[in-house]
Amino acid sequence: AGAAEEKAAAAAATLEAAQREVRVLQERRDELGEQLAVAREDAARQRDDKARVGSELAQSRRAAHAAQEEVGRLASDKTALERALGAAQEDASRAAEDEASLAARVVAAEAVRDAATARLVEAVRRRWGG
Repeated sequence: AGAAEEKAAAAAATLEAAQREVRVLQERRDELGEQLAVAREDAARQRDDKARVGSELAQSRRAAHAAQEEVGRLASDKTALERALGAAQEDASRAAEDEASLAARVVAAEAVRDAATARLVEAVRRRWGG
């Protein structure tokens, strides 16, 4: 009887640990989802900024010779925005990969939890004749 109770206690502890791990992973997944949403919003804003800068650049090139300094500034802004857009897209990609990795870890943790639950149920059945 003592061994069955120990097995049941060990299975319950494993279940609790698995459930804690699932909660931690779900919280991390939620955080990464929020980060991904922010990164996507930033990327969208930067794409809009890039399009705006490109339009301003085309207009400035048609302007008089005096507008050449403005054209140079806009070209520089466009390059900076393209770099920032690239970085934001990389961040969004990494966040999506992290989210997918965490989702897989959640599935694995849930499988451990389910196995621990099954062991616990079996230990209780053996102990109390269920």
